[in-house]
Amino acid sequence: MLHDAVQAAHTRERELFVERAHERSIVFHIARHLAGTIEAVLPEWSVDVDYDRWHPQHIDGVKKRLRRRRVAPAAQVAEQQPATAGKRDTEAADALDSNEEEHDVYPDIIVHRRSGLSAADDLLVVEVKKEENGGHEDDREKLRAFMASPFYYQYAVFVILPRDGGFPRWEWITAS
Repeated sequence: MLHDAVQAAHTRERELFVERAHERSIVFHIARHLAGTIEAVLPEWSVDVDYDRWHPQHIDGVKKRLRRRRVAPAAQVAEQQPATAGKRDTEAADALDSNEEEHDVYPDIIVHRRSGLSAADDLLVVEVKKEENGGHEDDREKLRAFMASPFYYQYAVFVILPRDGGFPRWEWITAS
C-alpha cells in the first residue's frame, strides 16, 4: 500500500519531486494516495499527517512526546566520554539521562485508529526526508522510539527523496 501511494504521488505530482518542493508538499500527496487505499481496504483505520495527539488511558488530547537522546557533534562526544569513564553503571546512566531531551513529535504520516488506546491501534509511522538534508540518523532514532514504549507502532518506514527527483527509496526500521 505504501509503495503504491509513493508511486502514485511520484507519477502524478512529478514536478514536486523534480523541483525539490518542500517535504510537507510531497508528504501530503503520498498520504492522500495512501488514505484512499487504506479507506477502501481497512475502513476502521485513518491516515494522518503531522498528527501529534495520543490517547493514553482514556485521557483525550495528550500531545505525543518522545524523550530522546540528544545527538551531539563528534567533537562534543569525544569531550564527554572521559567524564563517564570509570564511573559506576548508575552514575554513567545518570550522565546519559542528562543528554536526553523531551520533544513534541509530529510524525510525517501515520496509519492508526484515532481514538485507539492500545499498541494495536498504531499500525504505521513514516518519516520523509530529502536526501540532501541532514538529520537522517535522528529520524531513524525517532522512528525506533515510536516502535517502543509508550506508542508501540507495529511498522516504521524512513522514506528518502533523492536529489535528482527520482523514485524515493525507503528503509524499514526495526525496533532496537
